[in-house]
Amino acid sequence: MKVIVLGAGLIGVATAYYLWRDGHEVEVIDEQAQPASVTSYANACLISSSRALPWPTPAAAKTVWRALTDSSAPMRITKPFDPALWRWGREFMSYANAHDYKRLTRAKLSFARFCQTELEATLQDTGVDCGYQRDGLLYVCRSDATMTAARGRAALVAAHRYEMRVLTRDEVIALEPSLSSSTVVGGTLAVSDAQGDSRAFTRALAKWLTDQQQRPVRFTFGARAEARMTGGGRSCRIYGPNGELGADAYVVALGPKTRAFANSGWRVTGRIPIYPVKGYSATVPVKDASRAPQRGGICEDSLIAYCPLNTALGPVIRITTGAVFAGDDNGFADADFAPHREHFEALFPGALDWSSPAVEHWACQRPMTPSSLPIIQQDPYYDRLYWNCGQGHIGWTMSCGSGRVMADLIAGRTPSFDLSDMQQL
Repeated sequence: MKVIVLGAGLIGVATAYYLWRDGHEVEVIDEQAQPASVTSYANACLISSSRALPWPTPAAAKTVWRALTDSSAPMRITKPFDPALWRWGREFMSYANAHDYKRLTRAKLSFARFCQTELEATLQDTGVDCGYQRDGLLYVCRSDATMTAARGRAALVAAHRYEMRVLTRDEVIALEPSLSSSTVVGGTLAVSDAQGDSRAFTRALAKWLTDQQQRPVRFTFGARAEARMTGGGRSCRIYGPNGELGADAYVVALGPKTRAFANSGWRVTGRIPIYPVKGYSATVPVKDASRAPQRGGICEDSLIAYCPLNTALGPVIRITTGAVFAGDDNGFADADFAPHREHFEALFPGALDWSSPAVEHWACQRPMTPSSLPIIQQDPYYDRLYWNCGQGHIGWTMSCGSGRVMADLIAGRTPSFDLSDMQQL
């Protein structure tokens, strides 16, 4: 069976791996020049399974109001009159109740655990090196209020079989001595959370697939695909720059570009419940290793995430923050990265070389669904078309599990994970 995967980011390449493992002839098509060049290029690099909580909460109305009125909030809405955001937001708010929050929490935490297990199996089976390190992620608190909230969050995820340790200030510093000059009051350690370079993983796995002696996966870059309806909308054909792309099945793994694909030519399906949410990342060389963190983590007060990475140019720290509802605007300015420096320096003063020409700024759009669970399903109208998208802000965490379940669907097997609570088209 020939399967074409549209998209060479984390989700697309992981899907290609599981399809290849099932014995299919696989081709991956992407309009960029190499894998992991957009959303997967410079993300937080944290496998934060314990942090896989749904965005729609019973307190969502307060969060939305702050996003509309507070320009310093981590979540901001800068395009409030976008009709697509209103449609998305209406469904989002429909889940913002205690019953759905409990249901979505159970599903998302369970799926994240399943996905991390699949990621670790993939790393073991392929030998791909991405600097994967599973010794827990540290969630630090700088105020009594966030410490109280962290205790509640730890109790919530512990009820779903995640090991969480609530730590005093001294215990936090024992784990991360470089925090000794900060004002942290405590934190939590998510014991099974991990870290690794997602871009390195995606590109190394793509190379591993192309290097196989049997059925090497073909990657075609610089090629944009679009869908066209034929027969009065009774069938769907996929076209590339040189004509129709022939295959037995097609998997759409285009992240935030999924809506544009669905709307290319005629509309493929009734709706694609994905809205792009922009985040910002700064990758900064380490100046003083003794002051830098040795493991990844998140500051509960500022909601910056940080992760130490080893690169060809030496050690760096990836710092990410922000969730901006700005429509298709993926631009950024220097001011967008001021919070990265301010809040990181409050934790690890003097660790990084902010003046280095090697500092890299990046913005990317995360494909968020209203439920914050992904879309992994066969199209309801066109039986050769499949969707693997909407993994949102934890695409790295969900990549391999999403790929395995998609391969199950294409093979006609019972999915390895129950999909009944996933976002639906």
